[in-house]
Amino acid sequence: MIIRLNIVDKFSTFLSITDSYKFILHWRIDYKLKKNIKKIILQSSVEADILAYQMLNNLRINNNLILRHHLTSYLQEISYWTTKYVYFHLNNIITPLTLDECFLLASEAITQPEKILRKYQFDGGSKITTYAYTRLKTIVADKIYLSRNWKLLTNWGLLKKISKSNRENILKNIGGLTENKLKEYLLVWQCFVDNYTSFSTTKNKSLSPPNLAQLKLMTSQYNLLGKKIFEFTSELTMEEFKERVEFCGEKARLFINPVTVEYPEDKEINQEENYIHYFNDLEEYQQKEKINLILVTTFKSLNLPSQSIFYLSEAFGFTQQQIIKTIRLTNSNFPSQQYQLSRDTEKIRKYLLDVVIKNFKGEKEKFNPEKIKSLIQLLKQWLTEYIESEMLLLCQESFLSIETSQQKSLENNYFNFYLDKSSILEHISVELINIFRQKLNAKLNLQLEENTLINNNIKLWLEKFFHEYFNQQ
Repeated sequence: MIIRLNIVDKFSTFLSITDSYKFILHWRIDYKLKKNIKKIILQSSVEADILAYQMLNNLRINNNLILRHHLTSYLQEISYWTTKYVYFHLNNIITPLTLDECFLLASEAITQPEKILRKYQFDGGSKITTYAYTRLKTIVADKIYLSRNWKLLTNWGLLKKISKSNRENILKNIGGLTENKLKEYLLVWQCFVDNYTSFSTTKNKSLSPPNLAQLKLMTSQYNLLGKKIFEFTSELTMEEFKERVEFCGEKARLFINPVTVEYPEDKEINQEENYIHYFNDLEEYQQKEKINLILVTTFKSLNLPSQSIFYLSEAFGFTQQQIIKTIRLTNSNFPSQQYQLSRDTEKIRKYLLDVVIKNFKGEKEKFNPEKIKSLIQLLKQWLTEYIESEMLLLCQESFLSIETSQQKSLENNYFNFYLDKSSILEHISVELINIFRQKLNAKLNLQLEENTLINNNIKLWLEKFFHEYFNQQ
């Protein structure tokens, strides 16, 4: 894939597979869309991302087919990077899995851009492509899991399925429970398993929650066993029991579906708002640079382990367990439990937002409660964009440190790979990968392992860099 440079191509071309075996793609032009986008940009000269947002807002109030096609075209590169990311992260645990399958799922999802971007807002100027990339990775991975009947169970099903030997590990390491609290929750879990029966009538339907009769029976068993065997000093009400079961279910879900760094849900889009006069609201965009500068300065002031959390989650898609394992190799005092990492990550996010708000002191009208909510939503996108820019900068430093002849060879291979049907990834040397690894290790005081997942992620970042660097020479 060669990246698109002009705004007409970005809204009128689509990726098509040329070679399935080596996953070679080419651009296909839709001439009707090309003609239409030329008319649009003649009327107003605007950046591609802003134009995409204007189209999205119009699509939210008018079911305009041609705008949907323009947005689908605009998200083509995102489907490509999502394909590579999901494949590299799942191909070792789900087989058989191909790049073709991932690409087709991503391509299908972006044919309805208004659904993928349903909760996207422009506040603060975050890129529409950043939000789409984050959402699409989850969507494609979930579709792959579902196609294999993996992780299809509700939390109620997980509580029934997970073995006793794993329950204590989950509640201790993920839930952060110890001593008596751990014993209480383990008993809650067991009482649920002993008495739960799903009332779903069809074979493939998600398991239903326990009904009132079941909850009453579970609670009674808990209180009886808790008093006789464990000598608990207090009993639980049915509502308290249900809350504890739900807690166990949430932690079981994290055990089955490991997460990286969790963020609050995006605020729902207000569908009653009038989006037609979008360009009257561009003062929001002007705040972006100020907020960005504050966040960059503040993020760089964090200690290296704190920065590493976000580099490893955003750039490599590490789970919480992988983040802990990696950072503790060089920082033995770093938290060893997932619940501690979640707590510390929340503190860092709150600190970043507090600094932004304090720097706007005297401009309180711009930071009412609704504005603060939008800042919380913005932080995820900002972190993704910031980490991406830093990773691409490391790619450039690594690339420029190799021999000039090697640089030229990579550039030639990049532009010629359509002719010989070889992927640019095949020409990325182990030397370049290791240089990048060393630079990132030095930057964050880490010891990244030399394994397939990390190497593939480094290759993916180098490929992104080549797309930008070689096309701007």
